[in-house]
Amino acid sequence: MIKRVKEFSDTALLIQKREFLENFESDILRGISKLTILSVIDRADPEKAYGYQILKDLNERTGGMLIIEEGTLYPILKKLERDGLITTINKEIAGRKRTFYKMTEDGKKVFNLMQGFFAKLILAISPLFDIRVSLEDSRYIYCPNCMNRIDVNERDINFCEMCGLNIENLKRSG
Repeated sequence: MIKRVKEFSDTALLIQKREFLENFESDILRGISKLTILSVIDRADPEKAYGYQILKDLNERTGGMLIIEEGTLYPILKKLERDGLITTINKEIAGRKRTFYKMTEDGKKVFNLMQGFFAKLILAISPLFDIRVSLEDSRYIYCPNCMNRIDVNERDINFCEMCGLNIENLKRSG
């Protein structure tokens, strides 16, 4: 967002600390970019999970707060593919070759762990920033061992599929 700042006087503190603030934003965005890209792919109609649409969805769903440039998106997508979290499907649409992205089964599992960790982290640090965060959704429990987000309604699951912890008691008390 700092990169968007254009109309401030040269004496504004934001301008004086611009490099520090841009680095701060970059550090945060670097960490959540993979998570948010996976989220868009996970929720996307299979015919709409291609690069430009992913960028458009990220921008719309975050109200313009999260902006990932094309030059950043495609290397992240390649890395996610190399790591086995997504696969690509190439199709020709209206005479143009287009690459569509789909999450793998391992990708879905890793994505749930990433979501759980991120949710629990935000919950843990929220008192430091005077913000309220609620993770009270009866569909999910969080593994106390690895923070994996587990959808208890999806299937009969007795062990965390990421770390193997027995979660039967958590499901009953949750």
